[in-house]
Amino acid sequence: MTQARTHVPDVGPEAPFADALRAAIAHRGLALNRIQARLADQGLHVGVATLSTWQSGSRHPRPGSLAVVTALEELLELPAGWLAVRIPPATETPTRPYGVVENASTLIRLLDEVRRDAHGRLRGITVVEEIVIGADRSMTSKRVIQTLIAVKEADRQIVVHQGEPGADPAKIVPRGVTGCRTGRVARDPEDGAVLSELLLDRQLVVGDTAVVHYEITDLNGIQSTQYYRFHEWAGTHHVLEVQFDREAMPVRVSEFRRHHSGGPDVLRRELMMTPDGRVHVVVPSADRGVIGIDWEWD
Repeated sequence: MTQARTHVPDVGPEAPFADALRAAIAHRGLALNRIQARLADQGLHVGVATLSTWQSGSRHPRPGSLAVVTALEELLELPAGWLAVRIPPATETPTRPYGVVENASTLIRLLDEVRRDAHGRLRGITVVEEIVIGADRSMTSKRVIQTLIAVKEADRQIVVHQGEPGADPAKIVPRGVTGCRTGRVARDPEDGAVLSELLLDRQLVVGDTAVVHYEITDLNGIQSTQYYRFHEWAGTHHVLEVQFDREAMPVRVSEFRRHHSGGPDVLRRELMMTPDGRVHVVVPSADRGVIGIDWEWD
C-alpha cells in the first residue's frame, strides 16, 4: 500500500487555525474554488466564502464541520488532526488544567508530582475505551486505544483515572500496553485519584501522531454506578463502551453529557443493551466537558 504524503507547513505550534490553513493552502498552491470542488466530489459541500472566512480568521469551523476539516487535511497533505486541533473550543479554554472536573485542584497537585509541563502538549484525535464491570458490580478494568497529535514537542502522555468513593488508589494500576510504557504514577489516598505518565516510544514534534494502547486495572471491588471521560479540548472522536457481566446486569443504563462534572446534564438518553451485556455511545466530535454512561442496579 502506498503511504499518503504529508507535509507540515513552517508555522509554530501556537499558530491559530487561520494562519495554519493559509500556510497549507499556499504550499499546495490550490485556489479556493478548486478546493471547494474537490470537497464536493467527496460529498462535502462548503462555500468558497466560508473557506475564505476560515483562512482570514473571521470565522472558525463549527463542531459539525469536522468532516470538512478532516478532508482538508487529506487534500492539503497534512498530518491527521493538524488543523483540527487548532479550532478554538466553543467555550473558553480553561485557565488551569482539568478545569472541567470538580477535583481539579487534586489533579493539578498530582500533575506537579509527575511533570507539570507535559500537560497540554498532545490533543486527542480519537479515543476508544472499553469499561469492564465484573460480577461484583465493580469496575475491574479499562482498556483504551487513543490516537494523539502533538501541538508541542512531546514524549509522554498524562492519563487520569478516578476511583470510586473510598477506593484505595494503590489498588488502581495503570499500564502502557503498546506505543508507550508506564512512567511515574501519582496517587491521592483521600480522593482516590490516580495520575500517570505514559512514556511514548518516540519523541513527537509538532504535527506528529501516535497511537497508544493502555489499560487500568482496579482491584478495589467497590460497586460502580457510572463512568465518564472528560475532554479539556473539543474535537475528539470518542467511543465509549461498557461491558457488564451476565451475572450482574443493571436495570437501566443512560448516556449523559455535561459541561462540567459537577454541573447539570446537557444531554441524557436511555441506552439499549445488547444481549451480551454491552452498551456504547459514539460522539464524532466531543465538546469540552464530560461524556459518560451511568446505570441503576435495582
